[in-house]
Amino acid sequence: FKEVCAVKYQAASMKTKKALAESLKKLMRAKPFSKITVTEIVNDCGVNRKTFYYHFEDIYALLRWIFEEEALNIVKQLYLINDYDGAMDFIAEYIDENRAFMRNAYDAFGSVELGNFFRKSTLELTRQLIKTAEESMKRRLTPETEDYLCEFLTEAATGVLLSNIAGTLDFGKGRFTKPIRNIMRASIVGVLTEEGIPCEPAEQEE
Repeated sequence: FKEVCAVKYQAASMKTKKALAESLKKLMRAKPFSKITVTEIVNDCGVNRKTFYYHFEDIYALLRWIFEEEALNIVKQLYLINDYDGAMDFIAEYIDENRAFMRNAYDAFGSVELGNFFRKSTLELTRQLIKTAEESMKRRLTPETEDYLCEFLTEAATGVLLSNIAGTLDFGKGRFTKPIRNIMRASIVGVLTEEGIPCEPAEQEE
């Protein structure tokens, strides 16, 4: 019985959090984050202030929770896509569809915290791209070189995404993913050509 009650409570709590999140996102599409109040959120959501503060310390805590949930959903979708080009297009579409919200979050958190939102998924995609190139070229990098290349390219891609959100590097809808892909592929091929170690026959068979 206690387990059933716990599950019901968790479901109800998640439902409330999602409702508060949707209200904040709705308000952020219409006005700056700094101008939004808890009163506006609870009025839009249809709950009281006590309910809000039961779940979140302040509006910043709610915004961070939104990004944690969104990040989990993005990573899940990227694993389902399992294709670098498709994954980058998915991220680009997410930014386009949530541009006002993302720009507002950029102003609220700054580039470092918002960058962490994209970094994990971009890091996994970059590592996947390096592994694919290694298999295709039948060459491999040392773990240290691979980690360095992966970090370097991830930071570059994340920086471009943030610049696009901030409006300082506006390529228009979907157009900024192509140069990112081309630059990353060319960089990986170049490093593999210069520093890659030819795979032994046994490794190639694997």
